[in-house]
Amino acid sequence: MNLPLSDTLWLLLQPSTVVLLLLVLSLLVGLLRRRGASRLLLFAALLLMVLPAVLPLRALLAQPLEGHVPPAPLPERVDGIIVLGGAVEWRVSKARGQLAVNEAAERLMAAAALAQRYPQATLVFTGLFAETAPQEFRPQATPQSFFSGPAFANRRIIYLGAARSTFEDALLSQQALSPQAGQTWLLVTSAMHMPRAIGTFQTLSWRVLPYPVDYRTAGLEPSPTLNIIGELAAFDQVVREWGAIFIYHLLGRTQTLLPRF
Repeated sequence: MNLPLSDTLWLLLQPSTVVLLLLVLSLLVGLLRRRGASRLLLFAALLLMVLPAVLPLRALLAQPLEGHVPPAPLPERVDGIIVLGGAVEWRVSKARGQLAVNEAAERLMAAAALAQRYPQATLVFTGLFAETAPQEFRPQATPQSFFSGPAFANRRIIYLGAARSTFEDALLSQQALSPQAGQTWLLVTSAMHMPRAIGTFQTLSWRVLPYPVDYRTAGLEPSPTLNIIGELAAFDQVVREWGAIFIYHLLGRTQTLLPRF
């Protein structure tokens, strides 16, 4: 499945879009004077919109993913650190002249900590779309750098900006790095994304050590909130990840539905 098709399919199937479609259908049916059907559609839309805010639906779906691949014990020596993209808002960074990150910024914080712990390790950043990334925001020891300090000076840093998906992250990383037997590579990404990510690397016969970050859940206890739109957007992300897991398995990009390390 190509990227534009998968993005379009997801846009139509995500919960927030379903809510919008139900609201539009409710309005159209109401204009046809079918008030019973209109009210039913409106009720369904409101229910789908409100439930994630009052019940732990997001946590119920996210926790099996976040807990599926625990962090691997860190070894004494690491050859490389692969940081999957998705944490930087490059268009905003370029327009505003300063680095802009999103809710996945822990990936970059982890990269900084690991780079200091393993000063000889190669740093690999994927999915950054390097052609639009301002040079001053890349990891170099300058005042405006992505990171600054001696841990990032005079070290090998690779940008795989052409990667548009997790599969391309893994494939382009393998092609660019040519990992050898006996080497140790760390994989840094969000905990919810780690099962699909590590499964993709395993399909390419590349055993990487998982370093999950950016956990989004704490427990299954209900914690109702008035931030209905925000919870619906977060619920979208979890549903999307589960959808991607099934698609990757169907396409043969992962050998099992939820790979283990």
